[in-house]
Amino acid sequence: MPFAALLEREGAVLAPMASFSDAPFRLLASGFGALWTVSEMIMSRSLLQGSQGALELLRFHPAEGLRIAQLAGSDPEEVAEAAELAASLAGLRAIDLNMGCPMPKVVSRGAGAALLDDPKRAARMVELVRRRTGLPVSVKLRLGNRGESVLPLALALQDAGAALLRVHGRTARQRYGGRADWNKIAAVAAAVSLPVVGSGDVRSVRDYRQRRALGLGVALARGALGRPWIFAEVRGLAVDREEKREAALRHLRLHLSWYEQHGQTRALRAFRGHLGHYLAAAPAAERRRAMKSEDPALVEESLWRWAGAEGSA
Repeated sequence: MPFAALLEREGAVLAPMASFSDAPFRLLASGFGALWTVSEMIMSRSLLQGSQGALELLRFHPAEGLRIAQLAGSDPEEVAEAAELAASLAGLRAIDLNMGCPMPKVVSRGAGAALLDDPKRAARMVELVRRRTGLPVSVKLRLGNRGESVLPLALALQDAGAALLRVHGRTARQRYGGRADWNKIAAVAAAVSLPVVGSGDVRSVRDYRQRRALGLGVALARGALGRPWIFAEVRGLAVDREEKREAALRHLRLHLSWYEQHGQTRALRAFRGHLGHYLAAAPAAERRRAMKSEDPALVEESLWRWAGAEGSA
């Protein structure tokens, strides 16, 4: 997995987001030029136990060529076993390890951001995953739990053979509040010799260019919701309103097809998270009507009228 070569190109990465970065959205982002995409976070133990939810998160669309799954867990042996299983089931090209999720239900299990305070265990995890899978391993980090330096951890991960670090510019305590500190992300990049991708508060082409000027790779997360075409725009490509409308409709149809085994009503309800972002510029009454609707035709009509409109997400 040539992360460094991919980052030489103009463009951004789609970062994993729970309930959002599923196969339909990843496929759409890739179509607009995302450098690569990563699955939603999968708990290693759940995957090893055969959880249907975990297996669902590991599903990739046949058209997805560059398949990367994100795993989380506390025990290096267990995570390595899960990585080996995931690679076998999904034909993965790389493994992404989550060492930055700040959510209490993850941290309380010793996973996610809990690893920020344990460089030895984190490094062991990278070593074992590499050994068991033979795949490149990227790692998602934050700027410590409460602002302590993350540099010792970054160096330990580098020594363990990590292929790339993706650093969110907030501490775990901040979660998604405050501002992402890209200067501190740049300091991590200056301390290591492996590629570093930053994330946090990238919501426009201007944001992207400012972060790219720091010499860093750039990942988009919430800034891509409701506008997957931003992956084309950061590459300097113009996307007109009709293309944006068509993309939103394509996303809806792909989503409904992808989740058809759950039934149309449930699949449409699951799209509402994305729908709210596409309809950000719509009048409140129309937005509410579409968000409550269980009629795909009505939702398509609202998407056609408002996706990509001025002021949309």
